Amino acid sequence: MAPILTAVRFARFMESGKTKPAIFACEDLSGAFAGEYVVKLRGGIEDRESGLLRELLAAELAEHFRIAAPQPALIRIERNLAELISGIEPSHKTCVFDSVGLNFGTKLVSGYSIWPVDKHIPDAIRQIAVDIFAFDALVQNPDRCFRNPNLFVNGDSILIFDHEMAFSFLRAILPSAAPWKLEKETYLQEHVFYRKLKSKPIDLDGFIQNLSALSDTLLGSMMTDIPHEWNNDSVPAISQHIRSIREHASDFDEEIRRFLV
Repeated sequence: MAPILTAVRFARFMESGKTKPAIFACEDLSGAFAGEYVVKLRGGIEDRESGLLRELLAAELAEHFRIAAPQPALIRIERNLAELISGIEPSHKTCVFDSVGLNFGTKLVSGYSIWPVDKHIPDAIRQIAVDIFAFDALVQNPDRCFRNPNLFVNGDSILIFDHEMAFSFLRAILPSAAPWKLEKETYLQEHVFYRKLKSKPIDLDGFIQNLSALSDTLLGSMMTDIPHEWNNDSVPAISQHIRSIREHASDFDEEIRRFLV
């Protein structure tokens, strides 16, 4: 479960990222310093609470699949801090005041760089790349693409981030009744790893085992971790989506292999 932290000191807005996240020093519920976090402000996200809950659920699912990501947290911004920030950064005033309350954040990491466009996948991290591709197919994330990888890399270590656009079926007028089928998920052809994995042998055994082990109890606990103020109709739809693919895990396995032939 992601901890609930309080933002106590504003550092800066980040120049990169379409949602213009901000960096805050945060404290835990006991008042102890918890570190610096990159915070996606609710007021800067088009889908507001829906975007935040997608971030949180994707982070918890990634942990289950043993895919590394910056440590997630729920970051509370108090009104007095919002007032202070609006005086320092008046152009962000509306966004900051709309973000009073809980927001989604990830612990600031150092020593990592963004995955370069068209980078070769080293043998040491090839299995990680396969698992990330399968993960993005599972959560229907179109945003980890060739020109916008949303990956941090440091040697043989990869961290995934930015899942605001995950569970893209939520925007579909007629979502698929068989979400384990991938023939219409053409965005996967633009995935950062698609070109380097295509026509190569892949091992999906570990990923499919983890998918099958995603019990209703565990999935339910992820859903109950969502703050009540973020909870909306997306939650049961996402839960049903994951369950449907889990119940057709072998079909999903075949679909990924067919997609990468």
